[in-house]
Amino acid sequence: MSDRKSRVFGIDLGTTYSAIAYVDETGRPTVCRNTDNLETIPSVVYFENESNVVVGSVAKESAVTEPDRVVRLIKREMGTKSVREFDGETYTPESISALILKQLAQDAAAYTGGEVTSAVITVPAYFGMLERDATRNAGKIAGLDVIGIIPEPVAAALHYEATTGAQDRTILVYDLGGGTFDTTVIKVSETEIEVVCTDGHDRLGGADWDERLEQHLLAEFTAQVPPGTDVEEDGEFVSSLATIAENTKKQLSKVDSRPVALRGAGAAARVEVTREQFERLTRDLLDQTIDIVRRTLETLEAKRPGTTIDEVLLVGGSTSMPAVARRLKEEFGWEPRLHDPHLAVARGAALYALGRVVHKEQEEARGQAVSEAEAESRAAEVVDEVAARHGISAKQLRSLAEKETRNVLPKAFGVKLQDTAAPDWQDQPPRFYVEHLVAANDTLPTGIRTLEAETVAEGQRSIDIELYEQSGARAGRELDENKPLTDGAGVIDGLPPLPIGSPVHIEMTVDNEGLLTVDATEPSTGKSLHIQVRVSVLSSEEVVEATNRVSALTVSS
Repeated sequence: MSDRKSRVFGIDLGTTYSAIAYVDETGRPTVCRNTDNLETIPSVVYFENESNVVVGSVAKESAVTEPDRVVRLIKREMGTKSVREFDGETYTPESISALILKQLAQDAAAYTGGEVTSAVITVPAYFGMLERDATRNAGKIAGLDVIGIIPEPVAAALHYEATTGAQDRTILVYDLGGGTFDTTVIKVSETEIEVVCTDGHDRLGGADWDERLEQHLLAEFTAQVPPGTDVEEDGEFVSSLATIAENTKKQLSKVDSRPVALRGAGAAARVEVTREQFERLTRDLLDQTIDIVRRTLETLEAKRPGTTIDEVLLVGGSTSMPAVARRLKEEFGWEPRLHDPHLAVARGAALYALGRVVHKEQEEARGQAVSEAEAESRAAEVVDEVAARHGISAKQLRSLAEKETRNVLPKAFGVKLQDTAAPDWQDQPPRFYVEHLVAANDTLPTGIRTLEAETVAEGQRSIDIELYEQSGARAGRELDENKPLTDGAGVIDGLPPLPIGSPVHIEMTVDNEGLLTVDATEPSTGKSLHIQVRVSVLSSEEVVEATNRVSALTVSS
């Protein structure tokens, strides 16, 4: 077994910053530095021309002069059908994210002196199956073998356990990143990491705090400069405010006030910003996270009555704002622990990746054995060999390889039904809703869930089945609170005329990897429909097309 075979990477593909890590020869999860000698790169892409793309700090700076050729916050569009066009080519969120991943892989290859082929990529805990599969496809498009997709809080908890030895603990991870927020309760034991419940908001993060401060700076600047100064005409100045606001926010996490010198539209002003003022401007954003924490605790009590939180981990760069820990203590009496907020996720993903690849190699070794004793001997040899190479104890590596990760379904799945509740429903335009068979925070795999539906027309000869995933914070029944699944529809046809109200038996299950399976049967004929959906926005052909397009581009930082 070669070193290259066991060298795998963990990637934190963030909304505003990304990082890549691996377990080095001393057994430590190490973050790869990039060409700027930094451990993270801005998740920003600059389409310089038809053949060259720049990712990272230079791309971020280019947003000031060429904002129309720069893409930021693309993670917020994962799982959607939105597209961007540059130089006559169309790019999906998956392909733009792939460019960030490609740059991370190039940085890691330069840092380690070896090829980067296999990786685990993290996602927010609240990402639905569409967003998770979009992330997996982004890795494929970047040319990576994606051996796992894991929630960011799970990666952070794994790193926390590895660095502190914490076990048999119930941990709440408060993860406020650049563009997403989620709060997750995780049970950590010697044999498994179990996600108990999760909640969140996929469009709430540090970028929103930045935007509030940016708006404030612009308003203060406008108030100070001479009347008639057309600030909006100075595009470079307006674009630069985003970076100025972000830097000021970071400084206010360390100091009580900060003077900000602004120059634009031929005028200049000096704006004094205090931490107290900034916290007042953004209090409602923090309120939203507190509301989500409360919802999470309500879900925890419903699932595991009487469970108490042993530890609160703050993850994500935006948790460095002092208001976060202070507010959590005021509201819940907790003493949150700021746990390597910028890099814990990447480091935990690296540990998870090593455990996965060793587990796979153990299974391969067992499969080559002729007896159970030989199988276990070969599996132990795999652990000893990799442990020696990585400077990690065989016991710790064995724990990584054997540790089970149990996740929950982040968002509900259901079937589209026609509403027949009103007495005069047949005389009205059809009204539809979604009946959820599997619920958010159901443990994966879900097991089989059943629904007894009915035909809605006299003499009906076909039955349409359409699958939806919850799109809002709560699993509402309205169609606009859910989104249809690509390839998640089918028809049972060729039926004899059925009486209205004839039964239709529907079964649904979701496996550990998010594979959704639905079987619908019309009992009188036995005719059925089988739908198996890898919940995805892009088809396999579109993934191949995007891979070819991305591979043809020169990507640099």
